[in-house]
Amino acid sequence: MLVIKGLTKTFPVGGGSVKIAVDRVDLTVEKGQFVTVIGSNGAGKSTLLNLIAGHHLPDRGTITLDGVDITRWSEHRRAGYIGRVFQDPLQGTAASMTIEENLSMAELRGKRRTLRRGVTPAARARYRELLAPLGLGLEHRLQSEVRLLSGGQRQSLSLIMATMTRPSLLLLDEHTAALDPKTAQQVLELTNRIVTEYRLTTLMVTHNLEHALRLGHRTIMMHEGRIVLDLSGPEREKMTVPDLLKEFSRARGTELLEDRLLLA
Repeated sequence: MLVIKGLTKTFPVGGGSVKIAVDRVDLTVEKGQFVTVIGSNGAGKSTLLNLIAGHHLPDRGTITLDGVDITRWSEHRRAGYIGRVFQDPLQGTAASMTIEENLSMAELRGKRRTLRRGVTPAARARYRELLAPLGLGLEHRLQSEVRLLSGGQRQSLSLIMATMTRPSLLLLDEHTAALDPKTAQQVLELTNRIVTEYRLTTLMVTHNLEHALRLGHRTIMMHEGRIVLDLSGPEREKMTVPDLLKEFSRARGTELLEDRLLLA
């Protein structure tokens, strides 16, 4: 379970001013729940994920994962419990290393590393078993450098690497946005299968409203660093994309009205 309370993050923008990127966010994600996160550019979606992953530390608030306060943990320490796939297929993997070397690194993420010989035959067999269901033939290319893979192959590998140790939390930051529609659909299907099979607690940022409503159990919308809409259950099931756009306009209007009242 992920519990966020009062999470706030600001960034300096020059002239002594600051931008509030995440503004007093409260969020609880139950164990095994798949949550999609939407919002316009600058809404705070990626900053929220960066705070959870430890890439940024918050100004205020707390982050608790499976009952443990990780608010001040380093990004490296959190990596043993949090898997992440980025928007850019070039991130999350080491291009000059082989597929099996990347998988070996992912297997050791967050753990103490010692001097050891290369990938063992037993590990290689495990990696083939992990990759075979993808249907991409990567199980036969374990000694190929990752830089030789296509964007879709690389994102699929990144997804396997992020989930192979069954993390307590999976963060997906627009991980199909840089792919062509057909490849993006394939990676989304793989994502849904892995998350469902392993019952992974997941936050997935996406700009595709159809995907946001179709995948997972719950959809939250962010605006100006706040969560302005939280949909689940029957309300979400009957929601359409046009309905969601109307809700966003209404939620933004409510937020803007409240801001004016506070300034009056």
